[in-house]
Amino acid sequence: MLLLERFSYCTCMGEDKILHVKTQIVNRKDKEDFRKPVLLPSNYEVVLKLIEYCHKKNLHCGLQIFQNILRENFWILNGRKIIRKVISKCAICKRFSSKRLEVDSGSLPENRVRDSAVFQITGVDAAGLLFLKVNQKARVLLFTCAVYRVVHLELITSLSTEAFLIGFRRFVAKRGRCSTIYCDNRTNFVGTVNAIDWKFNWPTTASWRGWWERLIQIMKDLLKRVLGQAQLLFEEMLTILCDCEVLINSRPLTYMSESKHLVPISPSFLQDIKEWRNRI
Repeated sequence: MLLLERFSYCTCMGEDKILHVKTQIVNRKDKEDFRKPVLLPSNYEVVLKLIEYCHKKNLHCGLQIFQNILRENFWILNGRKIIRKVISKCAICKRFSSKRLEVDSGSLPENRVRDSAVFQITGVDAAGLLFLKVNQKARVLLFTCAVYRVVHLELITSLSTEAFLIGFRRFVAKRGRCSTIYCDNRTNFVGTVNAIDWKFNWPTTASWRGWWERLIQIMKDLLKRVLGQAQLLFEEMLTILCDCEVLINSRPLTYMSESKHLVPISPSFLQDIKEWRNRI
C-alpha cells in the first residue's frame, strides 16, 4: 500500500500494475474498478481525450452527473476542475448552455407617449371563442388605450365585419371617437376602414401587438377562474366581462411597495384625472 503525500490519497498497486485509489467501500462485493478506481493525472492529453470520449458517450450530461459516472471507474486528480474544462470546450454543450442574446428594448412610438385623450390612440383585437347556452358562441373585442392603458371589453357573436361594427359602434358611443387604431390585418378589421386612421400589423409580426396581447391574457385568466366549465347566457357573459373590465383597469402600472401611504397608479386612476382635467 502506498500513500501519496502530495494528494493525500490512499493508493495501492493492482494486479494490472496500475495505481488504484483505495476507497472506503473496498470490502463491498462489487466490481473492482468501482471499489478501487484507477488513479489518473489531470495534465495528460490521453486523460483529456478519455474525458471527452466518455462525455459524448454519456449524452453530454452535466458536470455533476458526469463526474459521478467517471468516479465509478476512474479517480482523476483535480477531477471537477478538469472535467469542467473539457465540458466548457464541447461545441454541443456550449450551444445549449449559452446565454440568450439580450437586446435593449426600443423606444416607444410617438403615439404611445404623447399627451392625448383617453382612447384617442387605441389598439383592438378579438379574443377567445366562448361557448354560451342555447348553442350560442361569442367572441370578446378588447379595446385598449395606447397611452393610459385603459381597457374596454365588448361581447360580439362572431368575427364577421358586421358583428365587429356593432361592437365598435358601442365602444365609440361609450368612449368617444378614436383618431388612430392599431389592429391585426384581419378581414373584418380591414372591412371597416373609414375616416379613422387604421394601422394594420403584418401577419407575421406578433411582437408588434404585445401591448394588447398581454391584456388579453389577463382577461383569459380571469374568465378561466370564474367560468370554469360553466356556460352562461349572453347577458350573463356580458355582465362578467364588465366585472373583468373593472378589475383589469384597476391593475397597478407601477411597482407596488409595502408602504401603506402610497397609492399605486392604475389605468382607472389616470382616466379619472384626465376626465377631471377636461371638465375644468
